[in-house]
Amino acid sequence: MKKIITSIMALTAALFSVSCDNADFGDTNLNPNNPNVANTASLLTGAERSMSSLLSATEPLCYVQYISNGQYPKETVYDVVNFEYTTAYVSILNNLQTVINLNKDASTAASALGNGSNNNQIAVAMILRAYVFQHITDRWGMAPYSQALEVGSSQFPKFDTQEAIYDGLFKDIDYAVALIDAGAGPKGDVIFTVKTTQMSEWKRFANTLKMTMALRLSNRFPAAGGYAATKFAEAMDAGTITSNLQNLTFPYITDEAYDNPWEDRFETRTDYLISEPFVNMLIGSGTNTAPQDPRLEKFAEKAANGGIYQGGLTSSVGNLNIVNYSFITNTIIKNKTAPAFFYTYAQVNFAKAEAASLGWISGSAATFYTEGIKASMAQWGVSAVAADAYVLQFPYADIKSIAYQKHIALYMQGYEGWNEWRRFGSNAVALTLPAGAIGSTTIPQRQAYGANVKTLNSVNYDAAIAVQGADRMETKVWWAN
Repeated sequence: MKKIITSIMALTAALFSVSCDNADFGDTNLNPNNPNVANTASLLTGAERSMSSLLSATEPLCYVQYISNGQYPKETVYDVVNFEYTTAYVSILNNLQTVINLNKDASTAASALGNGSNNNQIAVAMILRAYVFQHITDRWGMAPYSQALEVGSSQFPKFDTQEAIYDGLFKDIDYAVALIDAGAGPKGDVIFTVKTTQMSEWKRFANTLKMTMALRLSNRFPAAGGYAATKFAEAMDAGTITSNLQNLTFPYITDEAYDNPWEDRFETRTDYLISEPFVNMLIGSGTNTAPQDPRLEKFAEKAANGGIYQGGLTSSVGNLNIVNYSFITNTIIKNKTAPAFFYTYAQVNFAKAEAASLGWISGSAATFYTEGIKASMAQWGVSAVAADAYVLQFPYADIKSIAYQKHIALYMQGYEGWNEWRRFGSNAVALTLPAGAIGSTTIPQRQAYGANVKTLNSVNYDAAIAVQGADRMETKVWWAN
């Protein structure tokens, strides 16, 4: 036995006596569970999944009084003033920027190619990055943009003006669309799952985003042939949504981790009601059982007690006996796969109606307006006959007509509805400040920066406030009326 052990030790010594300089141990020290290069498909999936919260947020729906709280009227009266944007930067923008970097870097582009064309991966990440940056600046106003994702060189990024951010995003969108090639679309894309039309969908998304951004600048650049009008026409000519079949949605699945957030909310707390101002607006000259606007029957349920459409109060008193009020339709709150909306055909038609009224594009504002109403009706399952009858009662008159109908059409698109209400200004649907409001003395015009922004980047925060105005919900953002 001793001889055998001695022989094994000698053999081992002989093997290790070979020069280590010439030895190749391959992947011996690589951990397969901790890859050296990030997976671009996983990064894209993570970024897109995190975007769900932007589309299903409750606060903006309360701001413009589509909904109100039930027993606990916190959001109805703006109890939260300061909002953090950390998640948007860390969980979304950082992931998207990493996808871009890995596909641009010559040392990693080849490995990233397994998840789709390098150009197409960059394009999709840039389009989504533009969407998120617009979302951020529309909520807070000035925000880190040009230095925001330069982690190594800009630990304390400056706050760019909204004008600079929008200008940069237009350039980013144009660059991204031009980059799209005939190669494979990116894997990990859960918004437009890998299919033959995937990149066409992303082009449409980019152009619709650009159109929406251009119109948001209408108060600053109203002239026909001007800056905003030019961007709008470019987007329209390049191809936006042309039917309800092309509505840009965020898909949910039955898996509890990735299902519709509204269904999850109502599993634990029966709280969100259609607001009284919105319900009364839709009842119009009709009744609380047969409203003038047939969309109310699609937007909401009749109250359990009384069988009528009854909106919840928008005040600090709350709506204690919730069976007396109308809830959001069961097709949303009891459906795990009910999608959220980025943009809709109705929204695009109303945008064209406004652009035509401003002289930005050719065509009839009245025709686009009518098509917007009909598209909204069809989106929610209202019959063509009922839609035609409704249109006759609400003919196009002026910008107030567009503002009124667009407000209705953006139901459940919280941030888009709030953005457009602020932009329309004096032409918007009239809203009354909730009784007992504690976070703002007006309907909110923006959200205040979170505490982390003030403490971690105080110098640039102070510089932004000096330009933009007080860090309060009442301070209007640059593009607002």
